[in-house]
Amino acid sequence: MKKIIVCLFFMLPVVGIAKIHEIQGFDLIAQKEVDLQLDLLKPRVFYFLSAWCPCSQGTFDHLNSLQKKFPQFQFIGFHSSVEITKADAIKYFSKYEINFPIILDKKITYADKVKALKTPHVFIFGKDDELLFQGGATNSRLVKNADKFYLQEALNALAKGREVKIKNAKTIGCYIQR
Repeated sequence: MKKIIVCLFFMLPVVGIAKIHEIQGFDLIAQKEVDLQLDLLKPRVFYFLSAWCPCSQGTFDHLNSLQKKFPQFQFIGFHSSVEITKADAIKYFSKYEINFPIILDKKITYADKVKALKTPHVFIFGKDDELLFQGGATNSRLVKNADKFYLQEALNALAKGREVKIKNAKTIGCYIQR
């Protein structure tokens, strides 16, 4: 007698990354409430940071240089932490020259929408909210020690109208506390 094995497969819904077309919140750089209407024709670079993460701090100069080199991209940072107060975050970020907004994400709203795991964690979204890249900006905790510059390579490719070769890169840093 032959045994018949029955396998059942359940189709689980694929949970995608939420679309972000408007960003409301407190900008830690401008130190005021903002309502940013994103230009959906321009690619967006979302960067998740934390005042407690030394890996985040090590990327500020690198991000500033990329933002300056690639003005055709919108750079927006998010300080995602339930533990750090607004006052402490303002104090921390006011010590650095950062050329793009950093939105206080105290309730982890934006980190949850894009499924950011660590700080720093980078996402590039293109037209139609297509996820073009996600992961670490480099392969090192310190940019000066990196030999792979994932974010820069992705931005270079996109600026030249090419496809991003490495779409997912390992994210090195501190976990976002939820």
